[in-house]
Amino acid sequence: MCFEGELNCSKGRVLVRLEISDWDFVSYPNVRLLDRPDFVPAVSPHIGASGVLCYFRAGEVVLDRYDPAAAIEQCLNQARTILDRLVSDQHYREQEFQGEFGATWVWGQAPTPEVILLANLDDGCASASCFQIAEGAAERRYYMVGSNPTEIEALCQTRGWRSSPCKVACKIIRTSRFPVLASTLPATVRGMFDWIRGFDPEAYRALQTFLGEKGYLDQALLLLIVVSPAGPFGFVVPLQELQRRGFLKKPTRYRQFLHRKGGEGNIFRLIAIPIGTDHVHSRNLRFASLKDRQVTVIGCGAIGGYLAQALVKLGTGTGNGHLRLVDPESLSADNLGRHYLGFDSLLKPKSIALREALVRQFPAAQITAFDRATSGAGDLVGDLVINATGEEALSEMLNAARFALSSDRRPHLLHVWIKGNGECVQTLWVDVPKYACFRCLRQVDAARTERFPVLNTPKETRVQGCLAYTPYAVSAPLAAAALATDAVISWLHGDPSPRFRTRWIEAADIQHIKSKNLDPLVGCPACGK
Repeated sequence: MCFEGELNCSKGRVLVRLEISDWDFVSYPNVRLLDRPDFVPAVSPHIGASGVLCYFRAGEVVLDRYDPAAAIEQCLNQARTILDRLVSDQHYREQEFQGEFGATWVWGQAPTPEVILLANLDDGCASASCFQIAEGAAERRYYMVGSNPTEIEALCQTRGWRSSPCKVACKIIRTSRFPVLASTLPATVRGMFDWIRGFDPEAYRALQTFLGEKGYLDQALLLLIVVSPAGPFGFVVPLQELQRRGFLKKPTRYRQFLHRKGGEGNIFRLIAIPIGTDHVHSRNLRFASLKDRQVTVIGCGAIGGYLAQALVKLGTGTGNGHLRLVDPESLSADNLGRHYLGFDSLLKPKSIALREALVRQFPAAQITAFDRATSGAGDLVGDLVINATGEEALSEMLNAARFALSSDRRPHLLHVWIKGNGECVQTLWVDVPKYACFRCLRQVDAARTERFPVLNTPKETRVQGCLAYTPYAVSAPLAAAALATDAVISWLHGDPSPRFRTRWIEAADIQHIKSKNLDPLVGCPACGK
């Protein structure tokens, strides 16, 4: 249903249409401006080129579906408040433009910008490669820009896109300043020059220097990608055929042309959507990612599978980093009920199948799989080693192998395991002599009793022939992987404390143990003096 009427603003009345398509109010009603009085700026945050006013962020307010009249009144009041601030408060309008620049750039003015996909750009790079991407029989086309053609090709193969190099010049402009609000978004060469110069004179000078250099006039199109604190955006600048050919050897003459008659030439805005690993693996983080880190995961079973995926999502294997996966077993049908991998990996070596799955999802990740048992000291390399086997004897072996290394070669070693039938999960971070090692978790008596017993009842074990296994739900390895991931995140923050962690499920019959840094056990045969 639609209703038309006027919103009273401090500067005057605005005719709007209220468009309601969802009476459950999962989607807010549209408030569309039917006219644009002089006091409403032509370019304004929260107002699209079609006149639709954005007055609530998605999910910001839950409207009462049982009282639609009150819900609609709430929307109209908020729309009036936002519109009033936009037309009467220049400071608010400028702040909102910078804070929501991407949205205004995309739908704040017609025509909508062209879309390009932005892969990783090398630090300080001034140019990049451009590829045209085709998808499906309908030949939907994209453009992708990045510094590393190999990365672009890997991304395209994973997505099933066909790629081919584009004959365009691509210039990267970097600025530390936010774009400023203007009466219109740039639509001509001269408008682009004036706008860039208005918010960052240094970026403007860098652009002018580039336009005076040889090389770019060999192409018919120029892509300008602006990397700014508000996000990446850009322009497509068609290069005039007659003039560019005439000034191939004198690009400064073509620059002069652009500042004169050529300044009236139309340009097209670009919206750059980052898809590179630097963006993907850091967007949700408030700390440094695992980019450039050397990480080894020993054990690619139920815990290791989920944990390896989490590590890759944190950036492991990107930049100069590498992820090593070590496991001697193949994936059996018995594993599928609680493993990250599925039937498509049945009977494959776990480490190899896990690598294949992760590279399909994140093709830029550098991952090596070792289909073998851990060699102990030979696998204790890099910045971080994670023992995800959950096997106590193997954990003891790795603990001892680490102490056999010289102190300057000992990596951080994280152990993670499941207790009982999944009642709780635990981790231990071993790094400096000040704190406990893995062997410190058992007393030095003949029975090697647990230093911190947690289970009140014996675990259930099932026997199949000569083999025995401990049943637990898929939630247990997920919880263990999450606990280990949290420990890694603490390390990335600068301190892996608490080094000994316990997390339990509700109503579990266990003794609740406080997570903390453990002192070494007096007389420990592994780390004691």
